[in-house]
Amino acid sequence: MVQRIALSFIVLLLLLTAFSLPAAAVAEGVDTAQEQQRALLEVNRYRKMVGMPPTTAASGLTSAAAGHAKYTVEAAEFGHYETRTTSPYYIGYSARDRAARYGYSNSSVTENIYGSSYGASGARTYLQVDNAIQWWMGAIYHRFPIVSPRTEHIGYGPYYKSGRGVSVLDFGNDYALTGAMTRYPVVNQTGVGVKLDGEFPNPVAQFGGSFPTGYPVSITWYRGAVKYTSMKMVRKDGLDVPGYKLSPENDEPEPGLTFHKWSTSLSFIPKAPLALGTRYTVTIAGVYAANGNLATGSAFTYTWSFTTMPGPPAAPTTTPAANAVAVSRTANLVLQYNQPLRAYTMVPTTTASGINVGGVGASLRNEATGQEAAISIVPPTTETSRFVTITPGAPLAPNTTYRLSYRFADAWGRLTSGSVRFTTAKT
Repeated sequence: MVQRIALSFIVLLLLLTAFSLPAAAVAEGVDTAQEQQRALLEVNRYRKMVGMPPTTAASGLTSAAAGHAKYTVEAAEFGHYETRTTSPYYIGYSARDRAARYGYSNSSVTENIYGSSYGASGARTYLQVDNAIQWWMGAIYHRFPIVSPRTEHIGYGPYYKSGRGVSVLDFGNDYALTGAMTRYPVVNQTGVGVKLDGEFPNPVAQFGGSFPTGYPVSITWYRGAVKYTSMKMVRKDGLDVPGYKLSPENDEPEPGLTFHKWSTSLSFIPKAPLALGTRYTVTIAGVYAANGNLATGSAFTYTWSFTTMPGPPAAPTTTPAANAVAVSRTANLVLQYNQPLRAYTMVPTTTASGINVGGVGASLRNEATGQEAAISIVPPTTETSRFVTITPGAPLAPNTTYRLSYRFADAWGRLTSGSVRFTTAKT
C-alpha cells in the first residue's frame, strides 16, 4: 500500500462541531497525551459523519507516529521515509518498520503527515491536531484512510520546535474489512471548506491542473469496481462548476500510484476555489459492481448538496472601545465576534510576541514599560464561543495606557488577530 504525505504549512478549513472541553485544558495548555486523545475523537467524529464505525488507538502506532514526527523536525527530513540512519532520532525506514519496532504487528501500515506553524508557539492548544485532520479530510488522497472501513487502528504523534509543528497519523489496516458506501462532504453538510491549496502526490497535475483547486468531493465503496458516466457540480444559482473527474481508470498521479482504484472511489475536484457561504449540488452517475465485474454491475445516480463555510469573522466589538479613557482598573475586557471561535485558543500568554509568531491567545501589557499584566480567561463550556472575557489578575496601574493583543482561531481554523489600546482611570 502506498503511503501518503501532506504538503507542509498548509491549512484546510472545515467546520468543527462542539464537544465539551475540560476547563483545565483551556486554562493551562494541553500535553501530548491529550492531543493524541483529541486526534482519536476527531478521526472518529469524521468516521461517524460518513457512517463508519469508530477506530481505536494502538500504542505501537502512537509511538511510531510520535517518533517520526520528532525525526521529521530534528533530522530535517520531511516525508514518510527515514534515510538518515545515523541520526539519533532515526527509528525505522518506513511507517511499517517504525510500527513494528514498537510492537505493532499489522502487515499494512500507512501514514499521513502535516506541518504548520499555526499553534506551534506560545500556549499549547488543540489547534495543530484539529487543523491537521481538517486538512487531511480536504486533501483527497489523505481523506481515504481516515474514513476507510479497512482502518482498524490509528496512532497520532505531534512534535513542536522553534515555531514549527509536525503531526503524523499512522493507520493500521485490515484489507479483509469492508463497509458501506461513503460520501464526503456528507448530505446537507454545512461549513465545508472551499479550496485545496496543495497535496502531494498532486491529484490534478495529471490533468494539467494546478493549485489552488476547489474542495474535493468523493464517493467511495472500498471494494468491488466502479466507473462513472457523468459527474457534475452546480452552484445554487444554477452555474455549472468546472472540475477534474478522478476514477480508478484515470487516476495515476505517479507511476504505480492508483489511489482511486485502491479505494474504489470517484472524485470531483472543482478547478477553482468554491464561493463562501454557498450551497452546491453534486450528481455522480455510473456503474458499480461489488464482485468487480462491471459488465454485470448496477447503474447508480447519487445527487446531494452541501454548503460552504462563511467568510472570516469581522473584527470584534471591544469593551472598552479603542482608545477609551478613564477605564476602571478592575474592569473585564470583552471581545465580541460575529462568528464562533475555537474556545481552546483563548489562553493567556506571557508576551504579545508569543501570540504573533505562530501562537494564539491574549496578552495585556503596559505600553510605556512593556510589562505584562497577569490576566485570566474564563473558558466557555463548549468548544466554540463568540465572546472572550479577559480579567486582570490584579487592579491595573492608574492613569496608564495598556494594549490588549489577541490572536484566536475561528471555528474553521482561520486566525483572527488585533489589539485594542485604552487608558485606565486616575484612581
